[in-house]
Amino acid sequence: MGIKFEAKCIGLNELGYGMFHVKNKTEAVPNFLPKEVAIIEQSEYNGYKNYRLHKVLKPAKERVDPKCSVYHKCGSCQLLHMDYDSQIEFKKNYVLNCFKEYKIPFKINEIIRAEQKVAYRNKMQIGYRVRDNQVIYGFYEEDTHRVVAIDKCNVHSAKQNEVAAMIAKVMKELRIMPYNEDKKTGIIRYALIREAIMTKQLLVTIVTGSEVFPGKNEFIKRLLAKCPYINTIIQNINGRKTSIVLGDREKVLYGSGSIEEILCGIKFKLSSQTFFQVNPVQTEKLYNKVAEYANFKGNEIIIDAYCGVGTIGMTLAKHVKHVYGVESNKKSVANARQNAIDNKVKNISFVCEDATNYIMELAKEKCQIDAIIMDPPRSGSTEAFLNAVKELKPQKVVYVSCEAKTLARDLKLLEKDYIITSSAIVDLFVGTYHIETIVSLIKK
Repeated sequence: MGIKFEAKCIGLNELGYGMFHVKNKTEAVPNFLPKEVAIIEQSEYNGYKNYRLHKVLKPAKERVDPKCSVYHKCGSCQLLHMDYDSQIEFKKNYVLNCFKEYKIPFKINEIIRAEQKVAYRNKMQIGYRVRDNQVIYGFYEEDTHRVVAIDKCNVHSAKQNEVAAMIAKVMKELRIMPYNEDKKTGIIRYALIREAIMTKQLLVTIVTGSEVFPGKNEFIKRLLAKCPYINTIIQNINGRKTSIVLGDREKVLYGSGSIEEILCGIKFKLSSQTFFQVNPVQTEKLYNKVAEYANFKGNEIIIDAYCGVGTIGMTLAKHVKHVYGVESNKKSVANARQNAIDNKVKNISFVCEDATNYIMELAKEKCQIDAIIMDPPRSGSTEAFLNAVKELKPQKVVYVSCEAKTLARDLKLLEKDYIITSSAIVDLFVGTYHIETIVSLIKK
């Protein structure tokens, strides 16, 4: 048992944790809202102080029931204890503060809220472990490698939850043990369950610690008997001691190895390792807003940088003369090219190369580019990429970002050459601190 004391929340940090004063220091704890008074429990481990919200004495008016039995342990969602208006306000303020930090004049023109607050995710990554001689499954406890046992997750669909539970049930029936990465015993580590919302197709990837999978055929037979709506099953092999779910090797155990989803009227093939936005309903709104901000006339040549499987470029192709998509991941580029063929989109080409190197080469050759659409990873773009953009001098840049801090940092480098004309935030991740931001820029 730790030391307990009373504290008042003085505000939220960028993770949505409630901040409080203790012994002339500012600390933070999850599930604590501004102006609330609560009992905080302090414990110590290896010389580090840890804090936990023990009991709320004076709840804030925006506090709601998270409706999740493991919310206080699981680190996947951070804002479920706030009402939705407060979640949006928190995300809006986070984006504005990021730009304020870099002294960039900025306002949010639009806030695109989520209509669907539950069962909105199309992908579930779940871990399997042994606890008290029982097979349990769940997500990682925050800041640990320990799996929190669940029986369902509200941000995933009924089918995804059912498949996760049935995998555990079949494992128990066949005495298939979860993989223990320390002892290198057992078989199944994780399952990745991917659901195509528009086509109702479902892909299941079983991640094993080695290629050996005793009882594999019977496992597939029983899982399909209990969940006949599964379209394909893949075995992924990951024997590394890591929290990364997927390994490099895999084999198809049932079906074609991929499923098909429709986004903005375009069909996309999804495999186990395809990057695809987890909230397709909000993603359509995001891409439609990109097209609106770009406002192409039909004769433009554009770059879709960090293009993945070509989702943004494919949706914009009908509005321009030609799209050049650039992506460093070989599998994504192969999928993108196939998607273009399947959808008969002829005015798009894909290049497998690092986006920075590609843009720098275009700048050296003084190529004529009318616009650049960029959707980099959370770490943002690079200074070399942005300097090359300034040399290329496209009339328009539309930047899609999943991290406002790196977005503001990058736009600071473009500030002398480009003017921000429009911006929007799109809530793709209800209940979490994540927010997508779109910024449209034009050449000065």
